[in-house]
Amino acid sequence: MMDQQETEQARELHRTLEFIGLRAQATTVGLIQLCAELVAAGLLKDEAVERIKDAIFREIAVTHPRGYNRAEFERTLRARLDAIFPRSNDAEPRSPVGTVADLESRLDAETGDER
Repeated sequence: MMDQQETEQARELHRTLEFIGLRAQATTVGLIQLCAELVAAGLLKDEAVERIKDAIFREIAVTHPRGYNRAEFERTLRARLDAIFPRSNDAEPRSPVGTVADLESRLDAETGDER
């Protein structure tokens, strides 16, 4: 759970992003690709990727409606972020961003769901 200061910082960042229009999926795809390139080049460590995912998590969590099960939402959000961001210990190179099928497969494997 975020503390009050983290929540306020996340809200301020959210307002700024909304103001300059950086809420687009294309921006997210570019960020993921940039992270993948930097990880592949050895310039971005897993800890830095975790901090990036934490920043994204805070942004999404601060705008999430309160009516939904918060703990379940946060678990699902973490799993989805883990599925799309690169890690330096991936045995095989992954496609730069991946497909929706790749994401669903990864999430199913992590949650034990079968389709």
